[in-house]
Amino acid sequence: MAIKWLDSATSTNTLMAADAGCYAHGDVLAVREQTAGRGQRGNSWEAEPGKNLTFSLMLRPRALRAADAFLLSMTVSVGMVKALQRILGIEIQLKWPNDIYAGDLKLAGILIENSFAGNMLGHAVIGIGLNVNQMRFCSDAPNPVSMAQLAGHEFDLNEVLDAVTNEIVAEFDTFQSNPDIDTLTATYSSMLWRRTGVWPWHDNLRDEIVEAAILKVAPTGHLTLDLTPPRTYAFKEVAAIIDQ
Repeated sequence: MAIKWLDSATSTNTLMAADAGCYAHGDVLAVREQTAGRGQRGNSWEAEPGKNLTFSLMLRPRALRAADAFLLSMTVSVGMVKALQRILGIEIQLKWPNDIYAGDLKLAGILIENSFAGNMLGHAVIGIGLNVNQMRFCSDAPNPVSMAQLAGHEFDLNEVLDAVTNEIVAEFDTFQSNPDIDTLTATYSSMLWRRTGVWPWHDNLRDEIVEAAILKVAPTGHLTLDLTPPRTYAFKEVAAIIDQ
């Protein structure tokens, strides 16, 4: 696994995807200042230069169907949680589908961009923004937090990058060697934010607010809420409501 650092760039995902053939499985492209970082739903990602980690990781599946792409997303999310829990010594959770939370605060975001070869997954560029040493957030993001704010001290960026990327690659490689979908799904589900209790959600399909518990997340990534009857949603069809 090779790590390449740049001083400044627009988007590491864009750069890695444009030159994908030059990156082997597990290679990383990191930048000290990202000027046009992209998040889910077209959002931007705020990151104070030199204080946080903004990077892309190349994963190359050996034999994963395009229809099973969310299994890769699960391994990335699980690997992130395991690494951050080990470093911080506190519970870290997954906000469906793949945001990383500490309590009700967002610690990291993941943007996965897949390349397909027919009905198979060719490669995946894993873009990650992780708040590490930033102590003040100025954007209109509702609930950011950094590792330093949680722990009360700063962290070495290179050490955190090594820990996180090694854990993600190990999690994905383990799954490739033994593709136990049930175990992976159960592990992912056990790490879910608000995995117990009834919470408010905005049903974007019906434009209404519902109160419901999470019933399950399927290997395809679909979320089912415990309503009468149960409702199943794809990404962007429902959103958790967070008190401000």
